[in-house]
Amino acid sequence: MSAGAPPSGAPAAEAPGTPATPVPTVRRKRNTGAIVAVVLVIIIVAGVLVVGYQQKWFGGSTSKSEASCTTGVTLSGNGAQIINPIMSVWTTDYATQSGNQVNYDDGGSGTGITDFSENPPLIDFAVADNPLSSTERAAMPGTPLSIPIVGGAITVIYNLPGLTGHLNLTGLVLAEIYSGTIADWNDAAIAALNPGVNLPSNPITTVHRVDSAGTTYVFTTLLSDDSSSWASSVGTGLLPSWPSKPVQVGVKGNSLMLSTVGGNAYYIGYSDLTDTLTYSASTLQYAAVQNPAGTFVAPTLANTASAINDVLASATLPTSASSNWYNLSMVNAKGTNDYPLATFIYLYIYQNASKGYSPSLTKTQVLIQWVDYLLSPAAQALTDATSPTQLYYVALPASVIAVDTAGLQTITFNGASIPACK
Repeated sequence: MSAGAPPSGAPAAEAPGTPATPVPTVRRKRNTGAIVAVVLVIIIVAGVLVVGYQQKWFGGSTSKSEASCTTGVTLSGNGAQIINPIMSVWTTDYATQSGNQVNYDDGGSGTGITDFSENPPLIDFAVADNPLSSTERAAMPGTPLSIPIVGGAITVIYNLPGLTGHLNLTGLVLAEIYSGTIADWNDAAIAALNPGVNLPSNPITTVHRVDSAGTTYVFTTLLSDDSSSWASSVGTGLLPSWPSKPVQVGVKGNSLMLSTVGGNAYYIGYSDLTDTLTYSASTLQYAAVQNPAGTFVAPTLANTASAINDVLASATLPTSASSNWYNLSMVNAKGTNDYPLATFIYLYIYQNASKGYSPSLTKTQVLIQWVDYLLSPAAQALTDATSPTQLYYVALPASVIAVDTAGLQTITFNGASIPACK
C-alpha cells in the first residue's frame, strides 16, 4: 500500500472545495401500541406462572419451606410387631407436628407385605424386618421402595428357674435344639458352652411363631448361616416348615411368644430386644449368642449398633431405594463385640404412588411427609427414648438415610414428580 492511500474499506475523502450536502434529520415515530401489548403479555404470563406455582400445576419439586401439606389425612400401615413400641411414639409425635394421622396394625411382617402386595393394595405402607425377595417384588403391582427406618435386634429368650446370668448359645446349637437333635437342657453340647453352670435335665420345649413373622426370618437366618443341615432342610423364612421332632409350641404373635416362654419353665423362644427388656410380667432371661469372631455377646443397644455399622462398612450398600436389598443382612456381623442377631426394619411404599392404596396427589404428599419425618433427626433421636417406655432401637447411619431420602425424591404420581410440602 502506497503512503497516503486510504486504508481498504475506509470512506473516500471528499474533494476539496465541494460543499457538503446537508443530511435531513429523520425522527422515528414510536409504536407505543406494540410496546403496551408486549408489557401486557409479560404481566399475563407472570400471573399465570404465579397461580400455576401456587396451585401446583407444574411438575418438579418445590422448596419445602414454601408450601404446607394438607392436614386431616389418615394413612394406613400394617406389618412387623417388632416396631410397635417406637411406632406408637412416632405416630403420636407426627400427628402433633403435622395434623395428620397414621393407623398402624401390627399383623406381622408377612401380613403387612401381603396387604401391600394386593392389586390394588389394602394399605399405604408396609413394615417388615425382612428385605423383599425378587419373587415378592415381582408379585407387586408396582416397583416398591425399600426404606430402612431403624435398626433392631432379635433375642433368644428362655425360662430356666434358678439360672443367673446369660446362657451361652450358638446358631448351630440353636438349630439342633429346634430340629430336636438336642432334646434336654443338660445336653453335652449346651454344657460345653457353659462350663460350671448347673443345667437342669428337663426336656426343652421350643416355641415358634405360627404367623408370618420377620423375627422368625432373622432368627432362621442365623440358624441357616451356622448350620448347613438347617439350611438344607428348613432354611430361612417368615413362616418355615418347622421340624416336628422337638417338643414344641406354636404361637401367633409376639405377645404370646413372650408370655408363653415367660410363664413356662424350660421353654425357649425368640423376640425383639425392646419387648424382651421391657416385658412387664416378669424378667425374661435371654442368651449370649456367639458371633463369627467367637465371642458370646448378650444383646445391647451398643453392640447392635456396632453390628449394623460393621456390616455397612464391609458390604456394598444398595445404590437406591428401588434396588433389591435382599442380600444385605445384618446377621452375623464380624466385629469382635458385634451382636449376631441385628436387623434393619424396612418400610415399603410404591415408587409410582398412583399404584398405591386409594391414591391421590394429596395423600402422596402426606405419605412422603410421613416418611420424611421418620428419617428426620428428631424422629431418629427417639429410637432410644425413655418415655412412655424405654426403647432399644438403633438410629440409622447417615449413609442409609441418604439413600432413603434420594429414594423419596423419585416418587411420582401419574408419571409426574410430587410437589413437596412440609
